[in-house]
Amino acid sequence: MKDVAERIKRIENELLGLPTGYISKKIINGKERFYLQWMEDGKLKSRYIKANEYDDITAKVEKRKQLQEERKSLKETPEGIRDYNLKRKAVRNMINITGTIMSEDRIIATVKNGEITDYDEKLIPLYLKRTKNVEDWLASRAIDAHRTNSRLLKKALRIRTADDAQIALAVNAANITDCYWFKPEGSAAVYEDVRFKENYFDSLALRGDPNGFSRKPSRTPELTNTGSYEKCWRLLDGQWWMYKSGSENEHFSELFICKLGEKSGMDIAHYEMDGDYIRTQNFTDGKKWNYEPISSLMGENEDYNDCFETIYAISPTLAEQYLKIVWFDTVCYNMDRHTRNFGFLRDVESGEILSMAPNYDNNIALISRGYPNDVSRKGDGFIRFFRAFLAENSKAVQMYREMDLPVISEETVAECLNECPQQVDSEYIKSFIMNGQTIVQDLIHSEEISEDEDGSKGLTL
Repeated sequence: MKDVAERIKRIENELLGLPTGYISKKIINGKERFYLQWMEDGKLKSRYIKANEYDDITAKVEKRKQLQEERKSLKETPEGIRDYNLKRKAVRNMINITGTIMSEDRIIATVKNGEITDYDEKLIPLYLKRTKNVEDWLASRAIDAHRTNSRLLKKALRIRTADDAQIALAVNAANITDCYWFKPEGSAAVYEDVRFKENYFDSLALRGDPNGFSRKPSRTPELTNTGSYEKCWRLLDGQWWMYKSGSENEHFSELFICKLGEKSGMDIAHYEMDGDYIRTQNFTDGKKWNYEPISSLMGENEDYNDCFETIYAISPTLAEQYLKIVWFDTVCYNMDRHTRNFGFLRDVESGEILSMAPNYDNNIALISRGYPNDVSRKGDGFIRFFRAFLAENSKAVQMYREMDLPVISEETVAECLNECPQQVDSEYIKSFIMNGQTIVQDLIHSEEISEDEDGSKGLTL
């Protein structure tokens, strides 16, 4: 059930980025001309396809057709039918959602029966600006239902619904890393009433502490604490800290990469150990920033080139910051840089995108899943991904060549290793990082970059 529902959702997100319609051919003055044609508001519309666009648009139109056929087949399975029925139930729930989406105490969108009827172009969350889908936006703010401790948390809080949007609404869809929230029609609440000032369920969310069941239900940021790891928010001396569970290798990878980034001058979130857990302070805290993940614009498309071009269209400065994240992820072998763990910081007052958020969430990198077999990095998958990106985008290559990338030394790596309490193979880590940096730098300055040494581009079905 879960796999089918998630695949359908991935397909629908991917369809948002693909052109609708079909390609038609016309003969004009004896020459072939191709047009993309589609129906919009009952009218046939068309756009001329330039010669250099033809292959790309044709592939995307065919991809849409394949995805639509796959979605249809999935929806006809027993799991797909059940997912459809659950969505119908969610739609009925959304019919009762009428009110306003707020940023602090400013109205940024009006919602009637689950539909946006009016919104502030500058301040609305980027996902809502792109999709106008209130239900998905609310659901994206809910705790991951598959986390064991999330089920315990909902039980302790007497929450009976399994609908993600309704779970988020139990705390007005407020969370720690931005100032957005939902105000129901007729409510007199202000931001001071809904923002989180305490959390009595942190230990239950983090480690399943049974004492959480003795607590009286109250507002908690855990209901909108997203991600797949068991984690919690803790308020310490007026500052919110994220505590996260994990293995020794995961904690080492997160901590070491943080220290390496800090010593190399990277914009990176600070991590430190606190007993058996690793923690990081909320990087939006008190700064009047809203954090928005790149998924707001890209869905689940994490392709380097597509993300780079989307970010570059907003600002070349942001694109340069993104390139540094890609560079550092490649050197440090980050296997889990998905579209929900990097993004933008927006000014709360103006809605302006100020910068990429600090690099964070590196617990599934380096040796978190064991030591990679090839310390030389020559057959490294992430080196191949990076090479393919450079081969595809000459603009990114030029930016890399012009920017001031950090230079990681063996001494810096050794310092970081000495500051981490976990026991690891230090010589391996040192060689792995230094080899990765050398290969990446050689690729950036190579006269000719091929997509892949063996010519393979991926799976073909």
